[in-house]
Amino acid sequence: MKKACLAGILGGLSLFFGFFLQGFSQESFYKFGVTKSGLYRFDADRLNELGVSSLDEVAFFGYPGRLPQKLDSGTFSLREIPAKRVNNELLIFLTGPHSLDLIDGELEYRHHYYSDTLYYLIGSKENPKRLESETQVSPQAEPITLYEWTTVKGEDRNILNSGRTWYSEPVSSGSLRSIPFRQSTESSADWLLQGRVMAQSFQSSQVSILENGSSIFQTNISPIPNSLYGIKGVEAAVNASFNPANQEVNTLELAYNSSDNNASAYFEHLLLGVPNESPEIQSGLYFNLSGQAFSHGCNECEVWEVSDFYKPITFQKNGFAQGGKLVFSRSSDLLNIPILSPVESNIRTVGSWPELLIITDQNLLPEAEKLSTHKLGQGILSEVVTLKEIYDAFGYGNKDVVAIRDFIAWHFHEGKRVKNVLLLGKGTFDYKGKLGGRPNVVPTYSSRSSLNPLTTYSSDDFFGLLEFGQGEWVESQSGDEKLSIGVGRLPVITRQEADIVIQKIIDYEQNPSFGNWKRSFSLFADDADNNIHLRDAEAHSTYLRVANSEFFQNKLYLDRYEQIPNGDSQQSPEAKQALREVLTEGTLVVNYIGHGNETTLTAEEVFRVEDIADFPETSFLPLWVTATCEFGRHDSPFIRSGAEELLTVQGKGAIGLLTTGRPVFSSVNFRLNEAFVREVYKKENGTYQDLGSIFKNTKNNSLNGALNRNFSLLGDPSLRLNYPDLEIEIGEFKDADGNPIENFAPLSEVFYQGKVINPLNGNDMTTFNGTVEVELMDRPVSIKTLGDESPPIEFPEEAITLFRGKAEVRNGYFEGKFRVPSGIDIEIGKGNIRMYAVDSTGMLDAQGVAQVDVGGEQADNPTDEEGPNIEIQIGGQQLEPFNFPSKQLGAIIFLSDSTGIDISGIDPRKDFTIQINQQPPRVLNKSFVSDGGSYQRGQAEIKIEGLEEGINSIRVSATDLVGNSNEAIFEIRVEGSNRIQILDHIVYPNPADKETIFELTHNRPGENLLIELEVYSLTGSILFSASRRLVEAESRIEGFRWIFLQNQSKIPAKGTYIYKLTLSSEADSSVASESGKLIIE
Repeated sequence: MKKACLAGILGGLSLFFGFFLQGFSQESFYKFGVTKSGLYRFDADRLNELGVSSLDEVAFFGYPGRLPQKLDSGTFSLREIPAKRVNNELLIFLTGPHSLDLIDGELEYRHHYYSDTLYYLIGSKENPKRLESETQVSPQAEPITLYEWTTVKGEDRNILNSGRTWYSEPVSSGSLRSIPFRQSTESSADWLLQGRVMAQSFQSSQVSILENGSSIFQTNISPIPNSLYGIKGVEAAVNASFNPANQEVNTLELAYNSSDNNASAYFEHLLLGVPNESPEIQSGLYFNLSGQAFSHGCNECEVWEVSDFYKPITFQKNGFAQGGKLVFSRSSDLLNIPILSPVESNIRTVGSWPELLIITDQNLLPEAEKLSTHKLGQGILSEVVTLKEIYDAFGYGNKDVVAIRDFIAWHFHEGKRVKNVLLLGKGTFDYKGKLGGRPNVVPTYSSRSSLNPLTTYSSDDFFGLLEFGQGEWVESQSGDEKLSIGVGRLPVITRQEADIVIQKIIDYEQNPSFGNWKRSFSLFADDADNNIHLRDAEAHSTYLRVANSEFFQNKLYLDRYEQIPNGDSQQSPEAKQALREVLTEGTLVVNYIGHGNETTLTAEEVFRVEDIADFPETSFLPLWVTATCEFGRHDSPFIRSGAEELLTVQGKGAIGLLTTGRPVFSSVNFRLNEAFVREVYKKENGTYQDLGSIFKNTKNNSLNGALNRNFSLLGDPSLRLNYPDLEIEIGEFKDADGNPIENFAPLSEVFYQGKVINPLNGNDMTTFNGTVEVELMDRPVSIKTLGDESPPIEFPEEAITLFRGKAEVRNGYFEGKFRVPSGIDIEIGKGNIRMYAVDSTGMLDAQGVAQVDVGGEQADNPTDEEGPNIEIQIGGQQLEPFNFPSKQLGAIIFLSDSTGIDISGIDPRKDFTIQINQQPPRVLNKSFVSDGGSYQRGQAEIKIEGLEEGINSIRVSATDLVGNSNEAIFEIRVEGSNRIQILDHIVYPNPADKETIFELTHNRPGENLLIELEVYSLTGSILFSASRRLVEAESRIEGFRWIFLQNQSKIPAKGTYIYKLTLSSEADSSVASESGKLIIE
């Protein structure tokens, strides 16, 4: 099935490259599969299967083996195979999936990586290709020896679980492995053996092939290095001739010898050439290694020379032939074309040329269409196409990654509109499902390199190589090719996984969460290695600080946090907590540089895939960039990588990842990450780029042979990150008399103004009404690392916030004032003032930045001898006594002072703090925001944690900008916190006809809870049940709903039912429940 949104707007009927203009009828298009090469026949008795009346209307189409990677202008036209009419049947030569050809006198074996059955198409066509004439060979030709080849392919082991080359089961040193052939002949000529073997040994070793106990081939193989990323095997060609006893071979034996006890050998494929004398030739496929004309004894045989698959040569039945690759067949030995199956080829003829192609498996079609419908609402024309449709229309019915590329290329060249492709489904290196495990839902491209950990890869980039002449993609720098479009993948397996990821995308785009997280870029760097990871992160930081200063940076550098011994390794709870806080507060991008593997970042395990389960749910979903080894491996049938888990987890994790799937060099990572950093905030025509464009440009600007091809986009390429939509134009800064201010001196009062503008046209947004947050940052300070595994190093960080406040935006304009704290460096330095505005409709936001000079001679000290006024609101209650059943409470602290509140942290004695009982004071500087366009009043919204059962003392301290301090003491009585309680709950609508929602409040916020819902009939039978784990639960649980058709074929009968809500705590296993009536009408 195919779904095209906005069908007809661009479309109509597309006749493709003249092929369908030749009278092809898609209704009569069928496919059939073959497993061996030979002459096939199609009888006139089967014409009714095609719905035609004459063999003269029957045409065949296909390709002899896997499709060619190189794209050319003829790729899109179906290749017709000529047939020969003999009385009431058509004869046609077809190859099986695995082909053998004679190229310049040498045999070339081409294995089909994707299938062991090769499909061809049959249909009706005007003037189909026919072989009309027969070639006559000189009767003076002599008899010769022809060879019939038998192939044994090793497809048991993929050494690195990567790449397209597979091998046999291993043979250990000193042992043998039998390889069955069971061939015999009457000829006394030499038998031939060709193929490839491979050995893994840290010492030089020897591979032999034996026949009846005697060696017929022997080769010495070089050792492999004993290193983590060294090559994992050395191949050798097999080329031998021998003469077996009785001209019969039942088995050959692979023998191996090495002084390395752990060494092993394999065969990749072996070709056994069985000699046949031409006078005694039987039906079959033979190779004439001499190429000369010859006589044969099969006068009644059809004899075809088939070296050119599309231009076979037929010979007269006079006992003579010539050529290199020949098929002989008596009439009784002709192979019958198997049962026909209809195919759909309408994707070649009808379409509306979308911007986004969504390619998926039939099983995931509903979810793909759900996403496509959403994209239409976002103004993105999209089309959903299944793999079966693509294989039938562009692969002759065959599973082949090249068919997918050809389909995309057709859209690119013919429609000239496709911008991104989304592959919806996991792809693995195990195309044929040999190893079991997770399925290969939507296949990916695998490298030729299969033994070198640093050059083997899987990559979806192949599907974006769309220019004519591209696609061969040789694994070297000279073979580099540039992407034409963005390509992303959602590596989901089940419909449930697909729905989770797609719903995350829909929520991210339809219901964007506003806040500072959208302006945050988080650099996460490993330690050790002479600080190379930190240095690389600092290079990216420097670029962003200059080019994109409107975005602020979080620097999660491991060596700035204490590390503690843990057996033979170390851990850093501080770094782990810092990462958790950044993810909880939200950040647009997490950019990691350093060591890692499929499930872990840093040797200290700052991130483990197991941690995801205990991440709280959030709508602040970041894009993760992991410049590390294998964290983004998504093509394994055995494991789910950290990248996959972050993407597919519900309600948290990542919105997408740019991530590596194989081992990588730090230098390659740096270059690629550098390209990403230069793209992530780049605009095209005033608009930020989507992920596909960012990814495409990143890859194109960091080409490096095979070394960075494993860097993938796991995510929706058409998604645009939640950047602020609009821009803020910041006006001139002035003093109280309206004079321009050159520098922000200590205690100076600064008046600011600005307006919201549309970056697309520069017009003022006079309909924008809401609030703007203004933040003044002092010059960066120098932070020194601890030097745990490398020498200490200093790096700059914006750590001092001089002011943070809000003002009202009316008709796009705003103004306000602030005062600069005392205690700053009087030497003038460069600071930043950032502004972020949100419209009251919750639909638009804007940002702006201005670089300012901070410092200078201190202004006159304002007259103020009193400290700040402090008030508190706890749990929605503003007056004492404060009595609650919870140990964690939400609170708002209100501060006011004529000179403003010091939140700079320059002098720790002036910090704004809260102390609970005798616990260490907690600094609240980051929580305080002035309001009303002024600096003289404001508030901090916080959580009071760590309360105890009974009376608790709360001490709040604050200091104004001239150094006056004040503190306030409050008491909170906690009573009833020792057991979990449901304080209240509501069920609405009730009565209901489609769904109902359950909400409740409880006394265990901040804990991990399990909520369960059960619905019973009045007779006690259970009708519905559901549960949900809540990490660090909020005090109010919302959005827990029962959709009546969920897991039901019909809505339950109207009537009264009983519901039961149960809430349990992981901390102490205490349980609370509430129940009531629910009416379905």
